[in-house]
Amino acid sequence: MVADRYYVTWAELGKPTVRGDYEAPGIGVVVLDDADIHHIAKYENAGFFVRQSKALGGRFVVVSREQSA
Repeated sequence: MVADRYYVTWAELGKPTVRGDYEAPGIGVVVLDDADIHHIAKYENAGFFVRQSKALGGRFVVVSREQSA
């Protein structure tokens, strides 16, 4: 955890290939959209920083994506 953000990897989310809601162990449900899935296709080992969203009932949303160097 960094401040109010958490880091999760694609593998921790079960290696999803379509948008949807995915369980992150120890955190909760993470919502991935089409842009997140597109990013995964380009950077398979990438991770995401997520933040809890009150508007989405406490689910987590991606606030930034890790990119390989």
